[in-house]
Amino acid sequence: MTDKQVIIKRVLIGIGIAAILVSIISFVVLNWNTMGEETFSFQSTYQGDEVTLKATIWEDDDAEYAVLICPGYSCDRQKWRPIANLFTSNGMTVMSFDYSGQGGSNGTIGFDNAKTDDIAVEIADAIEVLHERTGIDYDHIILVGHSMGGRSILRLLQDYNNPDAVTTVTKRDIENVILIAPEVNYYANAQASLFAGTTDAEEEPWSYYNESFIAGTNVYIYGSTADDIVSDKDILAIYEHLGGVDVPESGTWEATQVNSYGSKITVGVTSGVLHSYQMYSAKFAEYVNEAVSDITGTESSFNAGLMRLVYVGWFSALIGIFTLLYGLNMGSKITTEGESLLVLEDRKSFLIRKLIMWIPGILMAFVICCICVVMPFGSPIMNIPYMCFIAGYGLVMLLAYRKGTFKGTVGSLPKPNLKTKSDWKHNLYCFGIVALLCIFAWYVLRASMYRLMPFNFRLFWLIFNGALMTVGYYVSGAEQDMLENAGASRGTRFLYSLIQYVPLFLFVLFYLVIKSYSGLIGQIVNVLLMYILCIPIGTFVRHRTGNRLIAAILTAVLFQLLMINSAALISMF
Repeated sequence: MTDKQVIIKRVLIGIGIAAILVSIISFVVLNWNTMGEETFSFQSTYQGDEVTLKATIWEDDDAEYAVLICPGYSCDRQKWRPIANLFTSNGMTVMSFDYSGQGGSNGTIGFDNAKTDDIAVEIADAIEVLHERTGIDYDHIILVGHSMGGRSILRLLQDYNNPDAVTTVTKRDIENVILIAPEVNYYANAQASLFAGTTDAEEEPWSYYNESFIAGTNVYIYGSTADDIVSDKDILAIYEHLGGVDVPESGTWEATQVNSYGSKITVGVTSGVLHSYQMYSAKFAEYVNEAVSDITGTESSFNAGLMRLVYVGWFSALIGIFTLLYGLNMGSKITTEGESLLVLEDRKSFLIRKLIMWIPGILMAFVICCICVVMPFGSPIMNIPYMCFIAGYGLVMLLAYRKGTFKGTVGSLPKPNLKTKSDWKHNLYCFGIVALLCIFAWYVLRASMYRLMPFNFRLFWLIFNGALMTVGYYVSGAEQDMLENAGASRGTRFLYSLIQYVPLFLFVLFYLVIKSYSGLIGQIVNVLLMYILCIPIGTFVRHRTGNRLIAAILTAVLFQLLMINSAALISMF
């Protein structure tokens, strides 16, 4: 490396470390009030089945009010830490929990959001646990729910006022609930219909849900005109069902009315906030602030603007990780085991054939997906679409190389092994950096194996998917070494990387077609994570250790852990 390149390398590493520190500081500042937490488990029973639920509590011994946060579908309790900070900063005790089969809890949650009887029972049990732990009366316990959590709270309130309720919950004097985009869809919605399987205008009890179902409870309900799952028309329809009058058909609107049962109904519809990001929105934090002030009769002290630190933390983390890895990879030599047996002969022919190979690759991906769906290990929802694309393409490429010379190349694919060319100190340095970056990314992104299936199923799919994806990443690593050894330009290597993930970009567009803009952003983030974190870490390990197999295994497992968040779609099977 020249002196100039050394300086650039050091600057990039410095910028990366600085950005990571900014990310850590922003999260510490935002989450200061919830740094101390207690995690525990409690039992819930529905229709004779007992399940252990995981919960987190931020307890204030002097609190007069307690808050129970009920997350939405596929969100765990940690996602709500920013809003939890709002309540704890006002001296409230806050508890959140994961429904059965979601987050850290055992059991299954199912996929039909049209029926939330079981979740209503789990919320009722959580209320009881919160009351017993804190001694706070039920009329001072505030329920907060987003999406499916809000839907389930409305279902619970109906049962509280119905002695013949199928959930057989015990009546409690819950006086206040705050609902953020509760997933009750009275109007057609592509993604909501996909999740619920029906329009609630035709589904009981929502078709006849009315103000009598919330008798004795004040309801604060908030939504957004930009919500891609619960539209502003849905929010206003719910408000009208609860006793609101003179309600517009759609648009931004704020109002407070008292229905014929004496319940105060407050509605707020803002603009510009997508469904999946409302728990991080400063505007929705302001709504919740206003509700807290109204409920407690005191001025809320939380600075809603602090919510923006979430985005500062996210973007700083991504910039820091990418810049740091880019700097560390600058000037690193390819020290893969032995000399690469693959030699690039014709760049154009190689890239064209790689693109054509997606035809059998997608067919192979479909076969793998079908096999995964029928396997008796629970719903394979740990990002199966991504895994199938990468694994299917990798297997097809592996067969092509084993059959003979791939067009545009000379030689054969190197055989994998676990030997490294570096000494143990160099390997320790390499994996130490990787471990720190993975832990940091895990913390910032809240990615985990805590999703929509029991732990043993999640662990099985992590191993199964990781093994299949390793094939794809191993072939890719050998090809990347071949391109670098041939002195291929950055443009060629970038074009190669795009060809590698053609269906993933199409998968992103799928969310655009069904108008799921939250899902679209989530998938774009997944692709960015792949390019910013997973692939650079794999390249770093491959260059430093000289072992493609280790790098491929690490990349595959990291991919599964970090991108599991938006993989619920396949569970429809």
